[in-house]
Amino acid sequence: MTDKTRDNDSEVQIDNASYEAWFIKQVQASIGDPRPSIPDEEVRRLMAKKRDLLKRSADR
Repeated sequence: MTDKTRDNDSEVQIDNASYEAWFIKQVQASIGDPRPSIPDEEVRRLMAKKRDLLKRSADR
């Protein structure tokens, strides 16, 4: 294993650890959010509307 490979492995491990810490923080923030959840059907409807608006603006 070369020094360069070891350096890349170390960077990957740091990036993985950073991502995992960020992800855990995001999940905890979501769990602790006091706002009511949005039903799946409502989210799907809102996202379909948003995609449609973005598609129409891209077609211009």
